[in-house]
Amino acid sequence: MEKATVLDRPDQIEAYRMAVFKQGIKALLIGMKINSGYTSTVCRNYVSGLTGKRYPAGKKGLTTALDDLQDSIDRYNLPIIYD
Repeated sequence: MEKATVLDRPDQIEAYRMAVFKQGIKALLIGMKINSGYTSTVCRNYVSGLTGKRYPAGKKGLTTALDDLQDSIDRYNLPIIYD
C-alpha cells in the first residue's frame, strides 16, 4: 500500500485545485457533473479568478476556460496529480 501524499505547500494545494477543476470542466463538457459544487458557473468563475477573463455560459465558454486553465497549469509548471 502506498503512503498518502500530504499537500501542505500553497503551490501543491493550488495544483490540486486546478486538477480538480480541470476534471470538473471536462465532466461538464461531456454532460456529467462531479457533484453539486462543481457547476458550470462555479468552474468558470474559478478560472476567471485565475485569468481575469470572463467566460460565457455554455460549452464554448467552458472549452475556453479549460484551455486557459491548462495554459495556467503549464505556465506555472505545477505538478498535477492526474490528467
